[in-house]
Amino acid sequence: MYIPQHFAMSDDEIRTLLAAVDAADLVTRHGEELEATYLPFVHDPTPAPYGRLIAHVQRNNPQVREPITGPGLVIAHGTEHYVSPVGLPSKAEHGKVVPTWDYVTVHVRGEVRLHDDLDWAREAVTVLTERHEPAAEWTVQDPPGDFVDRMLRAVIGVEFVITGWSGKAKMAQNKTPADLAVLIDRLRAAGDDEGAGYLERVSLPAATARAALVADVRSRGRG
Repeated sequence: MYIPQHFAMSDDEIRTLLAAVDAADLVTRHGEELEATYLPFVHDPTPAPYGRLIAHVQRNNPQVREPITGPGLVIAHGTEHYVSPVGLPSKAEHGKVVPTWDYVTVHVRGEVRLHDDLDWAREAVTVLTERHEPAAEWTVQDPPGDFVDRMLRAVIGVEFVITGWSGKAKMAQNKTPADLAVLIDRLRAAGDDEGAGYLERVSLPAATARAALVADVRSRGRG
């Protein structure tokens, strides 16, 4: 993934995204072919430094029926939105602005370990359920008899042991603080509090520091 320095995410930012993300694309190589499945994941931060992702997949999915012949890739996405130049101060000032797309994405590399084991699959399903089921209103123990075991026999547990990662947050850090103020208000008005919060928390400070540096360099040049 191409990542200009001013769009690079720190390890802590990547961990925060993985802790919040609900699902991601698992990509694996099978000889000359690639397979991909969109799966719900839970990030377990152990073992250090990267941790692992826990999921499960249907047993009849070709991605787990065919041998995996190399490292895997998980692609997770955070907030994203279209950026129109209309209404930005830069457009009124000089007009040298174009539409773009802002986004946050993380590429996670690692070893795919498949677990054809009922207990492992039950633990994975339990972890995923506990993450998403509000107030434990439904648990894996709720269905009667061996119903859950019969369902679990149809899946394979997926353990993605992370060996490295990279993250890109292309979130208007290269725009002016005035433009960012407009974008923040625009996203909040549209109900995108996640996007607005990211711009306010990360992008605006970065843009402000960048603008101060540019102004300082220009003043030194004039001096």
